Amino acid sequence: MRAELSGATVFTALLLSGLTVGSSFELPAPSNVTITCDSYGVMVAWISSGLRENASFTLQLKSSNPSPNIFVSTSSHQYNISELLQDTGYNHYCVEVKARDGEYESPPADSQKFSFNYLQNADIQCNLMFPPVDLIPGERKLFFRFSNPLQLYRHTPALRNLTASENLRYFVFGNKFECASESKTCEGNVSFREKQEEYCVKLSGLIRQTILEETKDLCYRGSLGPWVPITIYLIPLFIFLACCALSLAFFLAKKINKKIKEKYLSKFPENLKILPGPSIDPQTTFFIVKDDHVENPQVIPTEIPDYSSGSSTPPSPESSPSCHYSCRKYFLGNDLEGGELKEKLTDPYGNGAEMSNGGLSSGYSCPH
Repeated sequence: MRAELSGATVFTALLLSGLTVGSSFELPAPSNVTITCDSYGVMVAWISSGLRENASFTLQLKSSNPSPNIFVSTSSHQYNISELLQDTGYNHYCVEVKARDGEYESPPADSQKFSFNYLQNADIQCNLMFPPVDLIPGERKLFFRFSNPLQLYRHTPALRNLTASENLRYFVFGNKFECASESKTCEGNVSFREKQEEYCVKLSGLIRQTILEETKDLCYRGSLGPWVPITIYLIPLFIFLACCALSLAFFLAKKINKKIKEKYLSKFPENLKILPGPSIDPQTTFFIVKDDHVENPQVIPTEIPDYSSGSSTPPSPESSPSCHYSCRKYFLGNDLEGGELKEKLTDPYGNGAEMSNGGLSSGYSCPH
């Protein structure tokens, strides 16, 4: 009887032990642990079933860098681990997920290795998206401009612990360009020797060992001929108009000056006018002759003294060359024959024939 009881006790103990051991494997491990990474962060997600509502999950972040592993707990089926990633430029990572339901814990499920460093041996390569690019046509050149990724992605895990000396290197048709971290935008251009219907470019880049994905074909349809601003046409036009205005002003000034000269030269005596002909000797000296001509002279009558009374002796005409004609008339007397005056003595002025023959100089020895 005791043997039967002891046998039943052993069977019951083995049965309970079997149930206890079996219950620890009834909680299934999470499945399909996936990593999604982009320019702004990293998300891990998984699938798990057969759990109660209060079940939770424990995540362990493993790094290729020998550092303490990081543990986090969540009740969701996904978790953003961006804040947990440090020194992403030189490491690769892996996430281990376990399910916990009450006192039971599932086996771990690991994700694939991922890294932002293309030199790391990782299953998932996390890259940055190239920013949108603007195309600007030029003279046989296509200019491009885009936001600097160093500014755009500065606070993302991909560029964590980035130093100031690490710049953006990007490539277009094998041509290498660089953009400094302090620049807000990056600009460059490529040349096209031949005319095409459309001009296309592709851009790709690199920051440290993190790749900026190559863009799709970015094309510009149109002409890349020389673009000439309107000022190129306006400036010569303004210069031409200014020259025309100056030429016209010079012509008018010369014409007006000629008319003024003709007007004033017409008032000069004939012997002072410059006749057309050979040029005047530069050593010729000209004198300005003042015109003493009086248009309305004032005539002052002169009284003739009476010498007939014998009170005074008349002066001799010969001794007084300045004697007035009336004085000589007194001495010579009048002889009216045919209404003409005949002088008894030779007139110092000369006769009319002499005066008409150019003897005026002898007649001006006495004033009138």
